[in-house]
Amino acid sequence: MALEEAVVSFVIERLGDLLINEAKFLYGVKGQVENAKIKLQCMRAFLKDADACVRNGDERVRLLVVQIRENSYTLEDVIATYVFRVASNNESVGAIRRVLKWSARIIDVYKVGSKIKEISSNIDAWTSDLEKYGVQKSMDQAAEASSSYVQVQRQLRQAYSYVEDNHVVGFQKDIEELVALLTEQKDPRKHKVISVCGMGGLGKTTLARKVYQHPKVRTHFDCYAWASISQQCNTRVVLEKILFAFTSPTKERREEIKTTSEDELAKQLHNFQKQKKCLVLLDDIWTTTTWDLLKHAFPQGDTDSKILLTTRNKDVAVHVDRHGFVHEPHLLDDKESWELLQMYSSAGVESTDSDSDDNERKKELAVEMLKKCAGLPLAIIVLAGLLSKKHTIYEWEQMKRNIVHCIGQGEQHEDSKYRSVWGVLGLSYSELPCHLKPCFLYLSRYAEDAVIRVKELCLILIAEGFISLRGSCMETMEDEASDCLSELVERSMIQVKEMSSTGRIKSFCIHDLMRDLCVSKARDENFLHFMDLRNKVEEPIESVSIVPITNVRRLAIYCDRESTDNDFVHTVRNIDGSLRYLSVHKGRIAFKEEVFRHACNRFLMLRVLIIDDILKIGRTATLPKEIGNLIHLRLFSMPRSRIKMIPSYFGNWRCLQTLKVRIKSGIEIPNSMCKLEQLRHLYILNHFTGVGIGEFLRSTKSRNLLQTLVGIGTKHLVLSDLLQLKNLKKLAILVDGNFNSFLHNPQTLTFTRLLSLRLRVNDWTRL
Repeated sequence: MALEEAVVSFVIERLGDLLINEAKFLYGVKGQVENAKIKLQCMRAFLKDADACVRNGDERVRLLVVQIRENSYTLEDVIATYVFRVASNNESVGAIRRVLKWSARIIDVYKVGSKIKEISSNIDAWTSDLEKYGVQKSMDQAAEASSSYVQVQRQLRQAYSYVEDNHVVGFQKDIEELVALLTEQKDPRKHKVISVCGMGGLGKTTLARKVYQHPKVRTHFDCYAWASISQQCNTRVVLEKILFAFTSPTKERREEIKTTSEDELAKQLHNFQKQKKCLVLLDDIWTTTTWDLLKHAFPQGDTDSKILLTTRNKDVAVHVDRHGFVHEPHLLDDKESWELLQMYSSAGVESTDSDSDDNERKKELAVEMLKKCAGLPLAIIVLAGLLSKKHTIYEWEQMKRNIVHCIGQGEQHEDSKYRSVWGVLGLSYSELPCHLKPCFLYLSRYAEDAVIRVKELCLILIAEGFISLRGSCMETMEDEASDCLSELVERSMIQVKEMSSTGRIKSFCIHDLMRDLCVSKARDENFLHFMDLRNKVEEPIESVSIVPITNVRRLAIYCDRESTDNDFVHTVRNIDGSLRYLSVHKGRIAFKEEVFRHACNRFLMLRVLIIDDILKIGRTATLPKEIGNLIHLRLFSMPRSRIKMIPSYFGNWRCLQTLKVRIKSGIEIPNSMCKLEQLRHLYILNHFTGVGIGEFLRSTKSRNLLQTLVGIGTKHLVLSDLLQLKNLKKLAILVDGNFNSFLHNPQTLTFTRLLSLRLRVNDWTRL
């Protein structure tokens, strides 16, 4: 529910920007906007504690929080629309039209003012209701806001050193490597801290326990201690537990330790580990703060004692010891997955003489269901437990159809080891800071098994307003967005696929079950709805059903060639104009003129519009003129189908940040696009000739913001215009018609931030 805090925070920031940068357009309502911003700031102070109440099942608070979120969106929409309307009316017009527009503005001031006043009044009422329901105002008690719900989930997963687990698959090499590191003889001080790091359910604790109990480890160290770290780490309890394990004190000595000050306790432990060769296993550390509370009890430098820790967050491992060794267990392959399923299953998936056909079919179904587990040990164990309760082919077929739901509801199993996978994976989401939750939820827009390009997602997050500069003033919004995704990697919520030459993440993927959790959370929070219209005949399940609510903010639709315009209209007919994000992938329905026009007339608040469809070879797409009405648009992407021209009404998109289109040859950028004030990335895709740049570079209001310029031609390009682009990072030029003059121009191009330069020449004979 910290998502609501993120939404309110972003709206507050947006209102602040409007008050600073657009004050001249807030005539008549500026005071009310300032008042609404203050009320939202006060409301935000309650949201952390409201999150705890919602997790503990308070339906009244949940409904209030939902209303707060939706009205925050509405408030921003109302004010932003008013600003755009005033800005457009201020353009030079004739005297009579100016008088008419001034009269219309008076009416607008009254309407907008009344709406802002209504929302502000609602905020006051909801604040009073939250206080009445026991929600407390808290600006900096984030730890308590995590609530007893998360604490209970942690307790359910608490591990113990003495628990035996003989069902270990795929970890033999991992165990050998970690044991060797702990017991190394040549340089025993090389790795003082060894961390096992990875996503929830990967088997980190199981692996650590096998290493901790290994005979070589038990004979190498003098003393051992295992401490499971709770979310709200009680430093004293942890230190006492470790000292008790080291010294096996008498009852009298235990009482003496309990009366010792915490500082003295840490000092005793510190000295003990310097005198003896000790191993401490710290299981499930989530934050760097937890280590900072404990670190004084652990000696640095010259000591033979070592620490073995498990964590989901790689930042924690590096923070504890930047010279330490970080081990990341792998996901199981198909053979290992099957072996683990067999170990835990009593369902008879092996063929026998009797009922051999049924058993063979069960084996086939089990293999198919294992694919959904994608090598995650916890999911495989839960699947095995569920299959052990199913006896007929019909039950197994039914379970295969609902495999995600079944694994997620594994908590209904009476055996504690089959508790919900969602509960395990969901902890990673629950403990995300509020600025990362929208970044994670946005992953629900991608189809299963998709390779996600960081640059593309960063531009979407920026367009939505979910990224704000928190670090150095030298960083860009794009850098900040990339850093947010890197944090998700460090928290083991996504996996890197490809790195760029500059050392940044270029692409990543997400585990199937983590994605299913993401899709579920995004839908529950009414953040984004993923609609899959593919294979709807074969799989008429929830994922292709019509969204049951009207105020959907974001919608990602995946189609196929058989999808019709009726499918699209039927899918979105109940959605009102509050939609901010719309993407349509595959198929060709978006290019039907009536479908496209329907979307442009209906969803006037869109900030992001992505049409990723492919037309037949040789055909071009016609954009309806109504697309110019999308005045809030920040990102428009249609990268895989050509358009006939860049229409002049693109100039209506005053806040456009990213434009990516594929064009026919011989197209020029219209002068109207010079009015765009926030354009940062311009991609004009064409394999043959570059787009005519015309007067754009010389006249654009976005000159100081442009970072990407792809697909421009040299025919009308003046190199001195390029020199004005001080923040340019990516430049791709198509040399068409004046290669010699372009190559031998005496001017020297110097870019201080350029990371990528690409030149392509059509007439290769001139090289």
